[in-house]
Amino acid sequence: MNCSKIKEINGIDHVGDVPSAKKGIIDFLSGEDRFKDSVPKETLNSYKKGREIAVEIENILNGDQRAY
Repeated sequence: MNCSKIKEINGIDHVGDVPSAKKGIIDFLSGEDRFKDSVPKETLNSYKKGREIAVEIENILNGDQRAY
């Protein structure tokens, strides 16, 4: 995989609250919203940013798989 593509993801350098963003990434990739209720309202935007990042990472990975 070309790791330079990950650096192109908009907003990856600033997610706000990192633990909330990690929960968003995990929830998206697992297909469940297990951690969403544990995220404080003031950091919900970071959770959403984490989900956006997970979508972009999944798209990059799917694109690489199609190349083989």
